[in-house]
Amino acid sequence: MSSSIHAIAALWLIAGTALADQTPAPTLLTDPYLQLPTSDSVRVVWLTEFPGRRHFVSFGEDPAKTVDAVTAKLSRVAEDADSRVGEQQGDGKLFGSVTPRDVWRHEAIVAGLESGERVPYRVTSIAADGRAAVSDTFTLAPLPTPGQRLRILLTSDHQLKEMTAANLQKVQETVGRVDAVFFAGDLQNIPDRASEWFDDNRGAAFFPALQGKASRILERTREADGAATRTRYRGGALIQHAPLFPVIGNHEVMGRRIPGNDLGTMFKDPRPRAVAEADYAQHADLLNPLADAALREEWVRDNAFNTTTYEELFTLPADGPAGERYYALRFGDVYLIGLYATRIWRTPSLAAGARGKYREADSHLTRPDQWGWGEFIFEDLSKGSAQYRWLAAQLQSDAFKNARYKVVMMHHPAHGLGANSMPAFADPVQIIDRDATGRIVGIRYEYPLENDLFVRDIEPLLESAGVHLVHSGHSHLWNRFVGRTGMHYLETSNVGNSYGCFVAAHKDRRNVPKDGRFAQASYPVTGDPHGLRPVMPSEHAPMHDEAGNPLPCVGSNELTVFSILDTGDGSVSSYVYDTRNPSSAARLFDRFTLDGS
Repeated sequence: MSSSIHAIAALWLIAGTALADQTPAPTLLTDPYLQLPTSDSVRVVWLTEFPGRRHFVSFGEDPAKTVDAVTAKLSRVAEDADSRVGEQQGDGKLFGSVTPRDVWRHEAIVAGLESGERVPYRVTSIAADGRAAVSDTFTLAPLPTPGQRLRILLTSDHQLKEMTAANLQKVQETVGRVDAVFFAGDLQNIPDRASEWFDDNRGAAFFPALQGKASRILERTREADGAATRTRYRGGALIQHAPLFPVIGNHEVMGRRIPGNDLGTMFKDPRPRAVAEADYAQHADLLNPLADAALREEWVRDNAFNTTTYEELFTLPADGPAGERYYALRFGDVYLIGLYATRIWRTPSLAAGARGKYREADSHLTRPDQWGWGEFIFEDLSKGSAQYRWLAAQLQSDAFKNARYKVVMMHHPAHGLGANSMPAFADPVQIIDRDATGRIVGIRYEYPLENDLFVRDIEPLLESAGVHLVHSGHSHLWNRFVGRTGMHYLETSNVGNSYGCFVAAHKDRRNVPKDGRFAQASYPVTGDPHGLRPVMPSEHAPMHDEAGNPLPCVGSNELTVFSILDTGDGSVSSYVYDTRNPSSAARLFDRFTLDGS
């Protein structure tokens, strides 16, 4: 090689080194989180904003062992004008329209583990330029064995709410490392908005809050002396050490993908799958002349609703008829059944322009393509449905019968005192009102109380099978009940933005129709719609009504609640933290024991 060529090569090397020095070092978009343990393995998952040349897990005491990850790009995450990212301040908009965001998911299976063993691990992602992003060191373990004491966090409805980071920080301060997180849905707000999962600049996106990387400031007036406080909360480093088991809530479901609509509009615009299938059948020759089954399914999902981003982020048991959308597994002494039990949330307004729970907008009466179809249920649970038959089979399995504790998790409250317990969890009955000429003058929806799918069809199955606990969310509060056979119902979802709890002589629901055209018996304004009496907290009541009487619920924007299932003694303990007193500890306020302990 000539001296001139050597010189040119040296210049390129210097220039390349300088360019690398100017390029920010690669970073991980999330810490690792654990998924789907087996008797001798567990999956380690993390995300980056670069595809990289290699991604791997190092584990063991040195750590001496490595295993490479499989990488896949998330297909639908994006940002839009309502995203809160980066250094954006106030109402500044970084994105004028829906802009896809490049995010890669890496999953490695760490195998050869021994029961009861907890192993240190860390993850490494190597960028195209050879530089590496390396996580801190955490611990992992395989599936726990029967008899192993576990402490499991029961939670839901994080949704970037203002107290989420405080709530999870107090979990870690109170309990330390948990062994699993059972998450009853509504992980964030708009499932395809990437920043709500990873880096929303308000400081409480989904992964940072559950990984101790949040940065959410709460401003409060201290109870003791009225002084103003300003406290930063980091969340809890939980899912780096413990597997996460979520179920689908209404905020994991995206609606129709219509070009030009922003992410929020798409989220609010699902249609029943049967409606999309009917539209497809009418235009199938044009849409899919080769009758390709995959193309048909994609079109129907894009014109009805989908849970694509949720399914791409999480690895859950997928041996049922709907893949990961509902599942079951044995986890130590617990048999967990996760149901797909949720529906679209719509406004209770009866105003002329409302596309809501109870009516279609007047301007849409002759435009079925714009109908909302009321609060329709996304996945059927009624007797005879695929999910019902699958559930019935799970309840008859030896794995279920031999488990010490039997837990069902679902997003929609089975019984509850919250706003979202109304209307009943029933398929909406569409009523079309016409004038004397036959012209449509109104479209309304009824939800007969006796048609509640859970109470009518699912509850009898669970009672007869001896289920111990039904864990749910959706109303952003804490309340619990005991059914006629001793089955416990717990909603523990108060991390802020509470919609209130509705108890006689305290507060009435305002989201039920007062219009005389509706069957008023189907819309109780207080209490559990099905008449189940709430249980008063066993230790002390964190909330009282105006007369000073204790309330059987916690629905507050200052008090936040979390619950821990301890399989050592079968107890479920609920703790409350008062954000008005930042230096205080979370305080036990309720404890009960599952049957069979």
